[in-house]
Amino acid sequence: MSGIKLTYFNLKGRAELARLILAQAEVQYEDCRIERGDWAAMKKTLPLGQLPVMEVEGTTISQSMSIARYLARRFGLAGKNDVEGAEADQTVDAINDLTNSVVPVLNEKDEKKKAEMKKKVQTETMPNWLRMMERLLTSKGGNHFAGNQLTWADIAVYFFMETFKVRWMEHIGEPDLDNCPNLNKLLETVKNLPNIKKWEAARPDTPM
Repeated sequence: MSGIKLTYFNLKGRAELARLILAQAEVQYEDCRIERGDWAAMKKTLPLGQLPVMEVEGTTISQSMSIARYLARRFGLAGKNDVEGAEADQTVDAINDLTNSVVPVLNEKDEKKKAEMKKKVQTETMPNWLRMMERLLTSKGGNHFAGNQLTWADIAVYFFMETFKVRWMEHIGEPDLDNCPNLNKLLETVKNLPNIKKWEAARPDTPM
């Protein structure tokens, strides 16, 4: 065992990127999934009062991206050097930028305003982001976002697009990937990695 304990709800959510990294690296760890009824009491004990958290080497780490980045670095999925590490980080930051643009649409209560926000995401934000990511991926050779090997950035893009299809597509609409051949190829590559396929087939079946 790695000595790693990852704690989250029984959902994919903010812990799934870390789980995918651990799966790809073939790391044994404790996948602790708490029930909603236990959350109020547990919340008071956590460093930042939120999940997921990772316990490792006697330390508790919060923030999903900090956890994922640590795991990627520890298990060889953050590039071969600092530059490739930064390339991976910029890709993940780009995902977070898009997420920050999409989530407000889902949370908007005013239907008229929500429709306007949704249209902007459909016609501007998402298409522009996909074009940008396709250009970036192509500029790196078309196979990976950092260096010439798989990194957590590739896994993060895959997970984001899968999440979009499952959780957000009914609200935002299906993203048009017809003009993104390299991005499509990358998504298929990650989806068909043996360790990723094995994890996705075995993980608990949860709604999100």
